Amino acid sequence: MTLRCLIVAALLVPLAAGNAWAIPPSTAAHVDPKAPCFRWPAVDMDGDGVFDRIDRCVDTPKGCAVDRYGCTLDSDGDGVCDGLDKCPNTPAGMKVDSHGCQAGVATLKETHAEPEPPREVAKEQPSAPRPSAPVSESERQLIASGRIRLENVYFETGSARLLAESEASLDEAAAALEKFRDLRVEVEGHTDTRGSAKYNRSLSQARAEAVRDFLLAHSKLRPENFTARGYGETRPETKERNEEELLRNRRVELRVLNPEALPRGVQVEQKR
Repeated sequence: MTLRCLIVAALLVPLAAGNAWAIPPSTAAHVDPKAPCFRWPAVDMDGDGVFDRIDRCVDTPKGCAVDRYGCTLDSDGDGVCDGLDKCPNTPAGMKVDSHGCQAGVATLKETHAEPEPPREVAKEQPSAPRPSAPVSESERQLIASGRIRLENVYFETGSARLLAESEASLDEAAAALEKFRDLRVEVEGHTDTRGSAKYNRSLSQARAEAVRDFLLAHSKLRPENFTARGYGETRPETKERNEEELLRNRRVELRVLNPEALPRGVQVEQKR
C-alpha cells in the first residue's frame, strides 16, 4: 500500500470503528478490486460497467458497448454505437438513421420479419336457391275452386265508384289471373235485398263492370276473355239476419268459365 493510502487509512480508522458501512459485505455489487485504496463502495454513474475512477466518458448512453475506459465503440464509424447499431458494417459515408441503418430503408429486423402463417380461407358455400314467391290467397282460391271471392273491395254508397282501399285486393287478383292467360272469366256483381230488385240488379251490373275495367286497366289480361254480369239480390250467400250477413251478400266474385284451362296437380300454399 502506498504512503498516501496508509495516511488516509490511518485517518479513517476511528470512523470505520463506528460505521458498519465502511466494511463491504461479502455480496456487495459495487466493489472495485483494482482500486489502490478504497475498494467499496465504488461508483459507476452511467452504468457502463467501468468505475468512475477510470471512466473517461461518464455519460455513455445506456446499451452502448464501451472500451476499458468507458467510451463507446463504433466499429463501422457511422456514429451509432455498437450495441445500439442494428445495421453493423455500414459502408463509410452512408447516411444512417438513429438505428445505424441507411436512412429511408427499413431496419434489418423489419426487412426480414417473419412471414405470417397461411390463413385458412373459408370455402364459399353455394347460395341456397331462392324460395318462390308465396302463392296469394286469390291464386289459392282460383286453382282450388275456379273462383275468386274478392275481399276488401269497397264502393261509394249506392254507387259503382271504387274506393282507393280496394286496389290491393284487385291487384292481387289480377296477378293471379295473369298466370293463366287462357282463362275466360265472368265478373259477378251481387247485392243484399235492401232496395228494389231492379235497382239492385242495375247497381250490381255497374259494380261488376267497374271491377272488370280496373283489372284490365292494371294488368296484361285479354279484354275479350272478360265479361261482367250483375245478379242483384238473386244469389245471396246468407239469410241476412244481421249487418254482417248483409255485408257478405254485397260482393264481387270472379268465376272461371273454362275450368279445364286451369292446371292440374299444382301445389298451392295453404292459407295460414
